[in-house]
Amino acid sequence: MNGAPAGDGDVAGAPGIRLDLGAGKLVEAPFQHVVFGAGTLLSARLHDELLGTFPSDGVLRGSRRVAGGDKTYQVRMATLYLRGGWSPALAAMAEAWRLLARHLVDSDYRYELAGLLGLGRPRIELELRLTEYASGGWMSRHTDRPDKLFSQNIYFCPQWNEQWGGGLALYAGEHEAEPASTFMPGAGTSLAFARTDRSWHEVLPVSAGRHPPRRALLVHGYRSAD
Repeated sequence: MNGAPAGDGDVAGAPGIRLDLGAGKLVEAPFQHVVFGAGTLLSARLHDELLGTFPSDGVLRGSRRVAGGDKTYQVRMATLYLRGGWSPALAAMAEAWRLLARHLVDSDYRYELAGLLGLGRPRIELELRLTEYASGGWMSRHTDRPDKLFSQNIYFCPQWNEQWGGGLALYAGEHEAEPASTFMPGAGTSLAFARTDRSWHEVLPVSAGRHPPRRALLVHGYRSAD
């Protein structure tokens, strides 16, 4: 996981590689988070280009845990970047994804997002991960690891139907029977939140049937070990 992704180019001047954090809407309950509607964080053109080249077999790998740990899950995923290292998988992806990943890593995006979430400007190590939940996929309720500062989910799910499940459920507490709110995936929609001991959330099960998978890019910030 060393070196920059091949063919990344000059990201700062790359047309369309722009994420507008200023378009976020702050929501206080059940815990503070920021939401972005379709066409706000990402332009519609950039969303469509990324969706059209979202990787599948050969890049994404299935992962399943039904017991133990802080959560259970069934999901396909691929890590693109982790704490200073690039994954070889990124070289096989379309240019738009390489440009976006390089932009997220090389720009001040992580610090601007941390500031938006009220975290100040700590030293942050970044992770970029793609996820795909097919029929039956889920991730159980949890609050993330203590060394995590924030999480952002950017969705690539145009015309997602609520009947398909897959919402990001936010809870007021660990044992609440029902979520306080549920954010449904969409076309470039996004939700970001700071990790706390009360940021309980889960990915609700995706229903069976003939419909597209629930796809997202996760941007995770961790406290620097230095």
